[in-house]
Amino acid sequence: MIESPSPFAKPHPGLRVKEYQAVVPRPTPDQIGRFPQDATELLDRIWTRHNELIPYGQYGLDWIRGRHFIIAGGTGPGLGGALESAIRRFASVDGSVTVVSRDLSRSVGFEMGKQMVQRAQNMGFGSRYHLSNDGMALDGPSFDWILQSLKESGAKEVITSIASPPPWPGCCRIRRRSMWKDVDEEGLFQYKLLPLTDQQIENTRHIMGRMAVEFPEKLVEAGIKVAVTTYIDWRGSLDVISRDPESVFYGRQGPYSTSLYLPKEFLQADTIKSYGHGRIVLDVFLPVMRTRALGFIPGAIPQSFIFEKMMKLSGIRHRDVPELALGTLDQIGRALSGGTHNPFPRLDEHEIPLEEWYWQIVQRLNDDPASEFYWKKWIEM
Repeated sequence: MIESPSPFAKPHPGLRVKEYQAVVPRPTPDQIGRFPQDATELLDRIWTRHNELIPYGQYGLDWIRGRHFIIAGGTGPGLGGALESAIRRFASVDGSVTVVSRDLSRSVGFEMGKQMVQRAQNMGFGSRYHLSNDGMALDGPSFDWILQSLKESGAKEVITSIASPPPWPGCCRIRRRSMWKDVDEEGLFQYKLLPLTDQQIENTRHIMGRMAVEFPEKLVEAGIKVAVTTYIDWRGSLDVISRDPESVFYGRQGPYSTSLYLPKEFLQADTIKSYGHGRIVLDVFLPVMRTRALGFIPGAIPQSFIFEKMMKLSGIRHRDVPELALGTLDQIGRALSGGTHNPFPRLDEHEIPLEEWYWQIVQRLNDDPASEFYWKKWIEM
């Protein structure tokens, strides 16, 4: 294997190395038994947090009333679940919500979806609230279900938000290694990202990229106007130099340097193509968020803890997922109001000044308790 000059492509002396395998953990019977209560507590926390934030008036949200929304990936502790909660609050009188998710039947997300439907009915939504667990589709029965749901809701114009899980992490270049530090029950180690097959690369491009772009187009073809299309992005997808194996920066964005940027290229291209040409498309960049998706991205969970530590040391206020959902909706409202809008809103501006520092920390992270960079001093799990 040809070596890259990047420190992010080399083994750290003394650390265990594990080949990354994407595995969905099987919940224990005790965990399964707690899922309904966990879902209740999560929904309550989001609602309570919004109760705290909304009265400040920092975010413009009144425009939500009377609008119709499709939220892809609208369950769970990530942005989608928080978006659903805020939209449901403001659309209860005369708007509608259609949630499209794909959760395992034994999961917090699945239980959350069931409770979201019940809460919507308690708020008086009736036929204006729908939820499917069949995932996003471009044709067939699942797409027909979406169209029927919109018809029942009286929706002729919708706002779409596509907040779905990440694609397959891996290394596209078969001859180049990429490694990333992570933590398990034994402590600090390094993941070695394995080469992806051609099929895995194509799935990564299609499911989270091409399909996300084509979904609003299919709605328009079916006679549904799309007022705003909203994509969710992360700044690692913009770091082109980190994809070059000849660069000393290769791999510094972890899997976003090797494969996770692939679907984002479709989203960014669609946003650029649409800007100034009659379509409102937003590619919203969010900070590191501690959600269920992090467990499928090598190094992402430690990264979230390190950024929180740096924020505390720097006196920077952390923004949680419910607040980021309100910020996303505020940006959509600004774009809808007419006039000039930013097609690439940055809700991660508080993290950007810390990125260079983060890269230096993660390079030095080790398992020596006497070191300034002992992992437990930075990752307070």
